Amino acid sequence: MVAISKSAILDPTFFSIGRGSCDTSNLLGISQEKQWCAWFELFTSFSLFTAIDMSKRLTRDERIEIVLISGERSNRVIAADFNARHPTRPPISHATVSKLLAKFRETGSVLDLPKCGRMKTVTNEQTSVAVLASFSKSPQRSTRRMSLESGISRTSLRRILATHKLHPYKLQLLQHLNEDDPDRRTQFAEWAKQKLEQDPQFTQKILFSDEANFYVNGEVNKQNHRYWSDTNPHWIDPSKTVGTKKVMVWCGIWGTKIVGPFFINGNLKATGYLKLLHDVFPSLCTEAGTFPEFFQQDGAPPHYGCQVRAFLDEQFPEKWIGRRGPVERPPRSPDLTPLDFYLWGHLKAIVYGVKIRDVQHLKLRILEACAGISPVVLLSVCEEWEKRVALTIHHNGQHIEHIL
Repeated sequence: MVAISKSAILDPTFFSIGRGSCDTSNLLGISQEKQWCAWFELFTSFSLFTAIDMSKRLTRDERIEIVLISGERSNRVIAADFNARHPTRPPISHATVSKLLAKFRETGSVLDLPKCGRMKTVTNEQTSVAVLASFSKSPQRSTRRMSLESGISRTSLRRILATHKLHPYKLQLLQHLNEDDPDRRTQFAEWAKQKLEQDPQFTQKILFSDEANFYVNGEVNKQNHRYWSDTNPHWIDPSKTVGTKKVMVWCGIWGTKIVGPFFINGNLKATGYLKLLHDVFPSLCTEAGTFPEFFQQDGAPPHYGCQVRAFLDEQFPEKWIGRRGPVERPPRSPDLTPLDFYLWGHLKAIVYGVKIRDVQHLKLRILEACAGISPVVLLSVCEEWEKRVALTIHHNGQHIEHIL
């Protein structure tokens, strides 16, 4: 190959280009060098070359320049020469030169071909405005329903929503707070904050406990509830799940350990709950002689029995949290109980990952899900509880679950 001047390549006497066709009759009788130059300019309007290792895309003129300076030199020399001419742009490699020249020899082009696939006509400005207006009017509408009504694919709808930073926020299930509940929540949070200031490991010394019902036919699926918005609308719903066949489960979280699960037959009463505690507490003593310093339970009627409270006073004197306990637990506050804001939701997500056949299958799934929770995760749950205590104080005892 010999060096070629740019004026020779662009000389219009060597060729002519018709719209949609070309006349090459005037190329006959001229040198092979000029024929190659003419064909190079002829095809630069139609072809594509993309250099894989380019740190910055070469312009059309830069690509032409590389061809012009190539001559019979090696690709490394050509790359070094080009980089010396353009010290302010990211350097190119010899591989870039090799690919560019090979592509030029094959197609006679340095320009990009149109990308394959159909053009994006659905996500144009007019369609985007219509989609955004529809979701603004009905933010709870699903992309599936919107796709059926508009004829726009769900992929295109998601692309429009993502481009304009609309996010599908999940439904939050919360209990209604009574008039004096915020004050009681704040009082409890301030007590917990004081304990944490005195002992940073305080959270890991509490045995948090709770019961939950697992239904054979599943639960409310919040994955099917979305609210499309560019900001969190704090969408909540006070509804509670109901069902027929069920299993009542008691579990505890103590530091980095899961206590249980224990299955309760029938309805839970104070006598049955007391028997459960008699079975649970002896198993908590470790080889090192450690035992939970505090015990927490909610205000369910079985927990309020006189015998239950007397037993807790004996086991945790002045150090149990619950209804009419030494430390009053605020009612209607699942957002301040690790089993409510983490464990039950986590377990149900795993348990209901398959179709439950019967009660025995449900129990087996619960046991497996509990066994799969790592100490590292439980440590993060303790840290989350501390964060929620601080947020409760900051928000004057109001619900915080929907703003996390």
